[in-house]
Amino acid sequence: MSYPFYLLGEREKDLCVFFTHSPECVFLGKEVKMKKKTLFRILLAVLITIGLYFGYKAIYPAKTETGTKEVQLTILIKQEDDSLKTIFDQKVKTDAEVLADLLLELNANNTLSVTLSGSESDPYGRTLLAIDGYETTDWTNGPWWLYNSDNNPDCVAAGYCSGIDSCPIYDQDSFVLTFTDTY
Repeated sequence: MSYPFYLLGEREKDLCVFFTHSPECVFLGKEVKMKKKTLFRILLAVLITIGLYFGYKAIYPAKTETGTKEVQLTILIKQEDDSLKTIFDQKVKTDAEVLADLLLELNANNTLSVTLSGSESDPYGRTLLAIDGYETTDWTNGPWWLYNSDNNPDCVAAGYCSGIDSCPIYDQDSFVLTFTDTY
């Protein structure tokens, strides 16, 4: 049922003019027509925001630093008594631009034995599966490989490091990789 504009209360008139920009608003069951328009506008705003976000990410991907860098790499293994055993703690010189490339470089020169699973073109990139025989076999209960950096600008800004194929490395970065079943 439609209501002529002059039969609406002041609140409905104000809302009608606000949402339709017209004083000749006709309601279908009072606010049904307004709710549809409002919902459409909210949905449109959300879609535009999402589009802008992904457009920005596509146009301005994470910047990487080219050239030789020195990176501190520490690899820890959680023991049965919850202590951490260090199996690697060195400064490494590299031309790699992302963490995955650094690990594969160390694998290629036999410094570490590194296994990655998946493909670089996967939505989240590859997954760190094993280092020097410490391998994730149970993805539900762990242990898993976790990594973080307290001075990599991208990791610090996000509060976590992104996937190994998208985590850029910079000169003087420090990464800690931990094989653990807790976060």
